[in-house]
Amino acid sequence: MIRRAGIGILCLAVIAIAIWWLVPRDAATTAPPTGAPSTSLPLPGIPAEAFEMTVESVHDGDTIRAHVDAHNAVVTDLESTRVRLIGLDTPEISPAVECWGDEATASLSTLLPPGSTVWAAADLEVLDQYGRHLLYLWTPDGRFVNAALVAQGDGVVMVFAPNTLHEQLFRSLEAEASAAGRGLWGAC
Repeated sequence: MIRRAGIGILCLAVIAIAIWWLVPRDAATTAPPTGAPSTSLPLPGIPAEAFEMTVESVHDGDTIRAHVDAHNAVVTDLESTRVRLIGLDTPEISPAVECWGDEATASLSTLLPPGSTVWAAADLEVLDQYGRHLLYLWTPDGRFVNAALVAQGDGVVMVFAPNTLHEQLFRSLEAEASAAGRGLWGAC
């Protein structure tokens, strides 16, 4: 009985943390002060090691093209780079559109429209076999993009070691989305 209560409390704590990450913050309390460079002030929900990128385009539900305006330890040049979101896999849109592929792409496009700023942080492995940067992303208001897509049912959890930092959160959000029939869980 005590063990069940402990597991229940742990589940509630994970859900509370997920909600905190997913709920947009009030722009008045999270925006950098006027005149301050935004790269110097990580916002609530955004890790201190995160860096800014500018979204150029959305390729599909889990891949974007973006660039940095200043070199950093993760993205070492100012050229356009492909970014693969860590921890999830969304349905493909090419060569053929899979069930929920268009919807997942539209969700990511809504979260990260071209020209928008996104905060990015790496895990342990920075590049995949295709040369894409593997990153966790946050909107300027602190919304954790990778987690939001899983919670909305736009993708399934796909974790490759050693990039496991948010695996428990993603699995919890996936279970909740699946049980509620959200996104691809209710359509495919």
